[in-house]
Amino acid sequence: MSADGHDEALAEHLRRIERYMRGCTLLRFPRARSALRDELARVLDETLPEVVAGWVQHIGPAFGIAPAQWPNLSHDIELALQRWVRHIADPGDCDTYVYLRSHARRGFISKFPASRFLAGQITAFQLMGNAIRRRYADDEPRRAELLALFAQEFEERVLHITDFFVEAREEQLREQEATYRRSIDSAPAAIFKIDWDTGAVLSANFVAEQSLEFASDELRGMTTWDLHPPAERSAAIALWEETRSKGNANRDDLHHRTRRGTVIPIFINSGVIEYGEQRFIQQICVDMSDRQHLEDQLIQSEKMAAIGQLAAGIAHEIRNPLAIIMNALYDLAEIVDGNNPEVREDLRIAKEEMDRVQTIINSLLEFSRDSRAEIETVDINDLLRKTLLLMNKYLQNSDVRVLTELADIGPCTANQNALRQIFLNLITNAVQAMPHGGELVVRTSLGPDSRVRLEFSDTGIGIPPHQLNDIFNPFFTTKSPGQGTGLGLSVVHSVVRRYHGDIQVRSTPNVGTTFTIELPSGRPADEAILP
Repeated sequence: MSADGHDEALAEHLRRIERYMRGCTLLRFPRARSALRDELARVLDETLPEVVAGWVQHIGPAFGIAPAQWPNLSHDIELALQRWVRHIADPGDCDTYVYLRSHARRGFISKFPASRFLAGQITAFQLMGNAIRRRYADDEPRRAELLALFAQEFEERVLHITDFFVEAREEQLREQEATYRRSIDSAPAAIFKIDWDTGAVLSANFVAEQSLEFASDELRGMTTWDLHPPAERSAAIALWEETRSKGNANRDDLHHRTRRGTVIPIFINSGVIEYGEQRFIQQICVDMSDRQHLEDQLIQSEKMAAIGQLAAGIAHEIRNPLAIIMNALYDLAEIVDGNNPEVREDLRIAKEEMDRVQTIINSLLEFSRDSRAEIETVDINDLLRKTLLLMNKYLQNSDVRVLTELADIGPCTANQNALRQIFLNLITNAVQAMPHGGELVVRTSLGPDSRVRLEFSDTGIGIPPHQLNDIFNPFFTTKSPGQGTGLGLSVVHSVVRRYHGDIQVRSTPNVGTTFTIELPSGRPADEAILP
């Protein structure tokens, strides 16, 4: 097989090595097959077992190779040297170079530094040279000729493997860079590579380009503080300087400004990255708009729940006396003199207005009922992870450590947004129960009848026993006046029951509280779950 036919890059490599050897006057013997080459190959092949044994004895301890691995190592080295010996006899054997390239990338020598590789090659050269000297101790001219050819082949071998070794390292670096780039581009957050000295953007991933509405070449050259509103410029510079001095810094009170001027709330994790001889700052910026939306959604949900409770209460209180009034009007209509049209008209108007009031009451009652949310298949573990990620900064600032014990529980039948409300409410409730910090354990498991079980356990102040029966009642709260609506746990309870679930609580004062939720597992049924 010709070099050109096998691989053009390999052919160029061979030409480069040959030019170098000619330039250094290292190419003293013709590269065509000859009787001298055949003789050298035969001698080396006969002495290989002895050479390999000596090589392993010398190199094994120096390389830190366990004696139990020596037999396999001896076998691999002997095969490699046999291939080289065949190439000495036939320099046109291009498969040898293919082998050397593969060996440099994935073989034994690729696992060691270049200095150790060279030390091993020199040891092999000395052992094989000694074997030639012993074999031709009585034939000085032939010995010198064989040793000269052997030295040329050794020098060529070292050049080839060294070149392939460097090529492999360069390719490995390119692959690492490509992998890093792919991971950065696939990340769900905006990521910026920032110049250490100037704070300029060196590169940005796809999410950053999309969220800020700038092309990559537009972002390059902008400073990290150019990405923020003017009022936050000093804070952004301070974040960059803190990262340079401490190695890592975080901010959750900054915003990005898009090309159109839209302001996006973000959480920034800024850290120093060293890659080879390069040092730069990497900023990971998480869009907190969803978190703000969820918090607003939760507040709105609690407000709507309060309105619903009030509407239901008012409607029921009015309905009973309204029924009495309606009956009285009907009785009056029966006994009123038909010759008094004015009275009869007044009664008619009164009855119409009472009907209108009845319609309003029915509307209030309808409003107070839970709306029917879409039933879907929900990955509980994934939803928990995302919710905890959204609340990570809040938990950190509250000095609350979160432990997760998530079992393989399969999907759950419910509504994702509704469950997210539950998780946000219970986590917030746990944090508020630990004003001086503590630990929150979130567990998932399979309960009875393969129902999905969730547990939220805190190390907070706990709930007194006499209050446990009331905590799910609307407007009941243990907080100080003005500190809570008393609807959070009521909303949790109503949502859980809406999806045919169950919620229980156990608590010990000054020890902690555990809320346990069980929900139906599997996929949604064909029929809707009624509110």
